[in-house]
Amino acid sequence: MALVLVLLVAYLAWVGFDGSAQIVDPRSPSTDCRTPASAYSWSYEAINYSITNDRALDDFADRLNCPRQGSPAGTQLTSSDGTQLAGWYVPAGGGVGPNGPTVVLAHGAGGNKSEMLAWAELLHSRYNLVLFDFRKHGQSGGTQATGGVREVRDLRAIIDWVAAKEPSAIALVGVSIGGAAAIGEAASDPRISAVILDSTHATLANALQAKLDASGFPLSLPGAWSILLAGLLRTGEDMSSADPVQAIERYGERPVMIVSGSDDSAIGPHDEEDLMAAAEDGGAETELHVCEAAGHGKAIEVCPTEYASWMLDFLGRSLPNR
Repeated sequence: MALVLVLLVAYLAWVGFDGSAQIVDPRSPSTDCRTPASAYSWSYEAINYSITNDRALDDFADRLNCPRQGSPAGTQLTSSDGTQLAGWYVPAGGGVGPNGPTVVLAHGAGGNKSEMLAWAELLHSRYNLVLFDFRKHGQSGGTQATGGVREVRDLRAIIDWVAAKEPSAIALVGVSIGGAAAIGEAASDPRISAVILDSTHATLANALQAKLDASGFPLSLPGAWSILLAGLLRTGEDMSSADPVQAIERYGERPVMIVSGSDDSAIGPHDEEDLMAAAEDGGAETELHVCEAAGHGKAIEVCPTEYASWMLDFLGRSLPNR
């Protein structure tokens, strides 16, 4: 029994150590270095770095597999803890002007702003867009990702930058961890008129358990707890404090749309329903859409026509003064 106990503790310690390392420092960061110009020939403004440096990326034949990202972020836009942030401002194709409604797009763990161009393509004709890199991703600074905790600070800094343009409304679109940061910020930021959550977990413990199950690891629930504990030791942050199911109940009566894939093995099996229930308990105007056979973050690819309709209809109803 003593040997079994020792082996159990050693196993959970290893799961916690390795799992938390993958959250704090994603092992397979995106190699996508497309820009709005290279992908769609859109004009754009570089936020907190020199746009002329993007020309060097043209040397890469395959912009989906770049050996490096663009130049590091400057010091003009930082999170409240000093983390330097980089992004893009893309004016609406329809010419609504800088005071028109603006949508901020937040990527998931291991991603970057380039990966959000697919979402931007659906929105470009109607809305001004902001795409940015969270800390420890893309061109932004930072030494640790934190599962949505400090990422809220990054999003707040970006929204402050957007708000200075005095748009008629601001909406957030967040994918996975980006969704956790989006609803976490929106819960305490009345400047946000509407939120779209795509492939967003209800709790980080649920997501970690689901990933361990999908990878065939036994004892997935205590394994998830071990990862959270190890994450606390690594970062000093309780990553469960950023659980979207808590934030969405504080979001109030504003509209929120939840999108999920029926084959998403990276979040809990009922997370979208839990988020929906919590949002309704808080008084939010809610809608839920499930894309059959879509995996994590893949609803936009598997259900492209439906996804575009869901998003545009929702924002069209939700954003004032268009």
